[in-house]
Amino acid sequence: MASIDTLRTIFEQIRDERKVYANTANRVGNAFLSMLSYLIDDAPFLRNDKADTADYLLTLLAGAVIGEGNIRLNSDGSITCKNINVEGSAIFNEFVFNQQNVLEGDTYFSDRAIIDTVVRTDLNQFNLHLRKMYEADQFTFHENDIIKLSMNNLDLNKTFTTSWLKVLSVQGDLLTAALYEDSQCPGGSNFAPRSGARMARWGNTSDVSRQTVFYISAKDGRFLFLQGVDSPILNDSNYAAFIGLPPEIDALKNLPIDNRQPYVYARGLIVQDVIRINYQGQIEYTARDCGLYDATKQYIKGYDSAVGGYYQDHVWNKGMLFRCDVAAAGVGKEPRFGNTEWTCLKGSQDINIDIVSTAGDAFPAGVAFSTSLVATVHNAEDTLSEAEIGKGNVSWTRKSSDSEGDIAWNNKHTAGKDGLTLNIDSTIDIGMWTYRSSVGFICTINLPSGTTRAEYSILM
Repeated sequence: MASIDTLRTIFEQIRDERKVYANTANRVGNAFLSMLSYLIDDAPFLRNDKADTADYLLTLLAGAVIGEGNIRLNSDGSITCKNINVEGSAIFNEFVFNQQNVLEGDTYFSDRAIIDTVVRTDLNQFNLHLRKMYEADQFTFHENDIIKLSMNNLDLNKTFTTSWLKVLSVQGDLLTAALYEDSQCPGGSNFAPRSGARMARWGNTSDVSRQTVFYISAKDGRFLFLQGVDSPILNDSNYAAFIGLPPEIDALKNLPIDNRQPYVYARGLIVQDVIRINYQGQIEYTARDCGLYDATKQYIKGYDSAVGGYYQDHVWNKGMLFRCDVAAAGVGKEPRFGNTEWTCLKGSQDINIDIVSTAGDAFPAGVAFSTSLVATVHNAEDTLSEAEIGKGNVSWTRKSSDSEGDIAWNNKHTAGKDGLTLNIDSTIDIGMWTYRSSVGFICTINLPSGTTRAEYSILM
């Protein structure tokens, strides 16, 4: 086989030859043929017309393109390609997702490993050889750990099998484990482990410190934190906390919750601010009973920075409970009937009417007289003025044994004519009545909260 040194020697002989006719066509031709053979078979250059192999490091300063541009090795050290299929492990100092990362199934935050090979022993146990993700990879499983592993069947129905095992011994990357009985597993079925399955610690049968696990379930729609897990099957006490759709546990069965909506469940809650909203995104305020109304204080419906929370103040005033309905109620402007800054929650319907006669209660028959009937309207312990009620909401009617006269009188005294004071002239409003007769006058107040009436009778 020709080599570069052999070719050099041949060409030097032809160059240095001094004899006449020594460099024959045969001699020169053989030199060129030797060079051609070298270029075809032995030259240390990469070929572009057939498969070739380089035994030494190639430095491509501008990068490289592989295939029809499907793979690009860029001069800045980056690689551009469509797909990467890693049969072993991939180690990244930094992993960047383009916009979003999607995880299917369940994601566990626990001791983990991938089964490389499975060997079933004569004792009906399994020797699980774990795959190292990198040379210094160390496994952290302990004896009595409960192992959960799932294996996707990669079929059209997206089925998978789940295995539950108990670790009997740990020797480096070799675990010896026993398979739980079907009756000891969720769903009443258990499956033998397979190579390639990902395994996670579910709990431990004896070590309390290894009986906790946190995982995210895309299938169930929740973040779940478990404690005290000492078997494959969970009980209600294992559910220490969750965020998302509530699991089916007895502690939640009698609560007024919607199983289609997410909730937060935990033993304790430490927060600075709690903001309650309804399903429409509107703030729900916490009712705050501020006791008796104080004209010097500011009452609110909003955020109280002093205590950190959204509150709607309630106060008591003159036997009624009022709720503040504005961001800041007017200081000194007491909550009462007609004050639109407040809503009366209790006592708004506790309205009654007292009627008194300015000239007494009894008059002699056949003698002319005049008097004024004055109606006083009470709302709980408060007194309402005619201006607050509205004169148009006050009406008087007469009731006596003279029905035709009552009709005529009532037609003259329609709502809003007299207000809370009804002036009576016996010759006009009563006429001549006999001894021991009576005429009644009824005051009616029409308010949004309802209608209230009171009757006053004049005796003769």
